[in-house]
Amino acid sequence: MTWKRWQVMPLLIVASAACAACLSSCGSDDDPSQVDTTSTTPKKDNKPSYPPPAPIFEGWEKPEFVLCVTGETHGYLEPCGCSETQSGGLSRRADLFRQIDEKEWPRAELDLGGSLKRTRRQSQIKFEILLDAMQQMGYAAMGLGPEELRLDPGYLLSLDTEDQLPLLGANVVLFGSEELTMPKRHFTTKVADKTIGVISIVGDAYRNEIVPPANDGVAPDVDITNAHAAVTKQLAALTDENAAKPDLLVLLSHAPLDESRAFAEAFPQFDVVVSAGGYEDPDNKAEQIGESKTMFITVGHKGKHIGVIGYYPEAEQKLKFELIELDNQRFHETPAMTDVMRRYQERLHDEQIVQNLKPVAHESGARFVGVDQCKDCHTKAFAKWSTTRHSHAYDSLSKGREGQEEGWISRVHDPECLACHVTGWNPQQVFPYESGFVDADSTPQLKGQQCENCHGPGSIHADLENQRVAGDLPPQDEELISWRKNMHLDQGIAEKQLCNQCHDLDNSPKFDFAEYWKKVAHPGRD
Repeated sequence: MTWKRWQVMPLLIVASAACAACLSSCGSDDDPSQVDTTSTTPKKDNKPSYPPPAPIFEGWEKPEFVLCVTGETHGYLEPCGCSETQSGGLSRRADLFRQIDEKEWPRAELDLGGSLKRTRRQSQIKFEILLDAMQQMGYAAMGLGPEELRLDPGYLLSLDTEDQLPLLGANVVLFGSEELTMPKRHFTTKVADKTIGVISIVGDAYRNEIVPPANDGVAPDVDITNAHAAVTKQLAALTDENAAKPDLLVLLSHAPLDESRAFAEAFPQFDVVVSAGGYEDPDNKAEQIGESKTMFITVGHKGKHIGVIGYYPEAEQKLKFELIELDNQRFHETPAMTDVMRRYQERLHDEQIVQNLKPVAHESGARFVGVDQCKDCHTKAFAKWSTTRHSHAYDSLSKGREGQEEGWISRVHDPECLACHVTGWNPQQVFPYESGFVDADSTPQLKGQQCENCHGPGSIHADLENQRVAGDLPPQDEELISWRKNMHLDQGIAEKQLCNQCHDLDNSPKFDFAEYWKKVAHPGRD
């Protein structure tokens, strides 16, 4: 039997932390305008010293109102605990809104959409939690993007209730009916006695990613009609002579940048066009498109930034823009958001999301057996591993990192966190292998980052070695020798293909293989 371990079982090296794409926090079921965001709780962990970032809204005069725009969160609803310096998170959003409220600036919030990364049950739970959190923070509406539309359309319709955050899509048709009340074709919201009109579209370039090929004339469950025609129709409805004309018109465009720019050119009625498809960390600049000087912006990915637009109707420059990074120095946790993280984790536990994931057979045919099966022969390697953070990676999910213990919300029921903190999971695709970790009660022997995450599942290797020790297998047995070679890990493979499966830019932005390798290396068979 031959198999390339590094192609089927990525290395799960991780230097303690929380989860890669979890959720922040949010609070009561009270009226959104009454949510308590007045107090903040800075984290107690020892942060490195950095030059202080610039104050927000430096040089701004008081606007008539501000419009705050987020989008393309991609499931990153709180900063992963793996990196102290990672920006973003719902809790910091709420803290920014608190700071705006302290300035007594009226505000409105919109989200472009693009909120998810996967389409599993965990994604649905996360989506519901996110919508609830945004509603509590005062958001007016969210656009539907490709990520949301990959969810089951029946599930999306189940969210269409009176108290649910409105979901927008001018050219999104579910089950072949444009008469459904969800998504909304256009939307208006009021702030400071001014009306903001909003249209959200999915560009033609993304249509093929969402709509399956035609099937004998049967209408798809999710269809995307021509975006240009949809915008034309909904603009007419928003600006009809019999309707109250919006003071500010906004287009949320799920399209590549060039297509969104073309919309801004074709529809100069829009004051603001917010486009998907930009850089993860865009610069703090807004383009001006066409003679109407439509403000064209992107707000980045993974919830790390918020675009804030100030409205000055009497000024020569009616709109002012600032892209604010939600860093860990100017923004902190908010009590109203912490409860959502708790509820999110409780729902994962209650629905047994981990236990209900279908495990995948490992290509090697071997099973994960745990470090206790390795330590008697590999005594030096075990002694070295026991001194590393890998050995107690699971504890950082249950107890938090040093300095975070007080009030820590356990992530031990969260697949997106477990994948880099236990043995026998694929960390990038977030699924367990057969015989991999399930929970602390049924598979306690697989807690933490153990030998088999690096070297592959060890059941066959261990069985062959036991037969050799018992005298039932000769020392030169071909299969025995072959499995010894299979279990060997080449440093070059580890550097190029394995360590970065967990030590990626999100979870370990300062990862340096040479430095980290010194902390875990254990050369030699024993």
